[in-house]
Amino acid sequence: MSALLVIDDDLNTCLLLTKLFKKEGFEVTAEVNPLKAIELLKKAPFDLVITDFYMPEMSGLDLLAKVREINSDVDVIVMTAYASIDNAVEAMRKGAYDYIVKPFQKDDLLLSVKRVIEKRRLAEENRYLRAELSRRYSFQNIIGESAKMQSIFAIIEKVASSDATVLLIGESGTGKELVARAIHFSGKRKDKNFVAINCSALPDSLLESELFGHTKGAFTGATENKQGLFEYANGGTLFLDEIADTSPTVQAKLLRVIEDKKMRRLGDHREIEVDVRIITATSRNLRRLIDENAFREDLFYRINVFPINIPPLRDRREDIPLLINHFLKGRKRISAAAVDILMSYHWPGNVRELKNMIERIVIFSDSETIMPDDLPSEVRDTVGKRIDSFLSYQEAKKVMIDRFNQDIISGALRETYGNVTKAAEKLGLDRANLQRLMRKYSISAARFKE
Repeated sequence: MSALLVIDDDLNTCLLLTKLFKKEGFEVTAEVNPLKAIELLKKAPFDLVITDFYMPEMSGLDLLAKVREINSDVDVIVMTAYASIDNAVEAMRKGAYDYIVKPFQKDDLLLSVKRVIEKRRLAEENRYLRAELSRRYSFQNIIGESAKMQSIFAIIEKVASSDATVLLIGESGTGKELVARAIHFSGKRKDKNFVAINCSALPDSLLESELFGHTKGAFTGATENKQGLFEYANGGTLFLDEIADTSPTVQAKLLRVIEDKKMRRLGDHREIEVDVRIITATSRNLRRLIDENAFREDLFYRINVFPINIPPLRDRREDIPLLINHFLKGRKRISAAAVDILMSYHWPGNVRELKNMIERIVIFSDSETIMPDDLPSEVRDTVGKRIDSFLSYQEAKKVMIDRFNQDIISGALRETYGNVTKAAEKLGLDRANLQRLMRKYSISAARFKE
């Protein structure tokens, strides 16, 4: 419930406004003495102060200054029966939200109050969302305990506090945008906008308009002025993904913005100053593209101030179990045998492929525990063909034994419809040993029952 403080030396006005605002669901405190009202402000939080302009003890402008001194976040609406343009201008100049002339229309006053409360609600919501984004995208929330990821965390920590241009290098799906967001939300620009655009997703003409904006009539279809992403990201960070796919024209304009901190909208001769941190990313070899005259060398040196190489998932396999549990979010369990297979897979689509695969399995698997049979056949088949190419003999042997044990136990339980005693007899094991193996491989007999 929003708290209002009404200040007016006329008691009838205080009573009228108290009744009006309480009827609308507000918590109202009224005071005829502005000096006492100031003491109330020091002791209790209020969302809005509504004050008269002319009062014996203190003017509305003086009270406005005191409110600003006590709590600059509190909004103030000034009322007066002696309206003048000079007074209105002075009140607004000193920070009043609105200026209401007596006798006022109840609906007009209520509308002004509700606008203030809505503005405060949106501001509070915006602060919460930014805090949530900062928490969600801080580098501490990037999943990875491998040495390579720990090295990247250390780099993010160092570069986040600066305005240095960063180039993220890595295959598609490795999480380059997540790292870019972590840099932004761990730095001094975290309260400003983070804007991301994939340069390969748009044709050159549209990309240019998206980045720099345009004026009305700049080209066919430009029916109004449009703000570009550089302007929208002003004060914050602009993330340019797949920068290698930009045209020579766009590259030239990007170079100028980075060097001069100025840009022009398409069709406009005026320059606009922008303060934007640039983070770029690529999955291609920029040095090779420079040799092929497909990328500007001067732009490369501008964006390559702080390069960060993001490793593919196959080069940080020890992080796979962590990522799996993160994507599962407690919705299902996964057997050790299934984890072994996923750790042995080569992951051409990297973390993005793993995330999408886990989501599909969660949706389509009927059991509470994900088993090797629940994994896509191409993963199981590929692992079988490639297992000796990246594991030592002992590692490969362990994977194959675990897969064999899991498959044969699952087969026996399937044939006996989940009867552990009969499955143990079929396998030539005693019941206790079978149960031990079932616990090891997270195999539940319930999934095989009719």
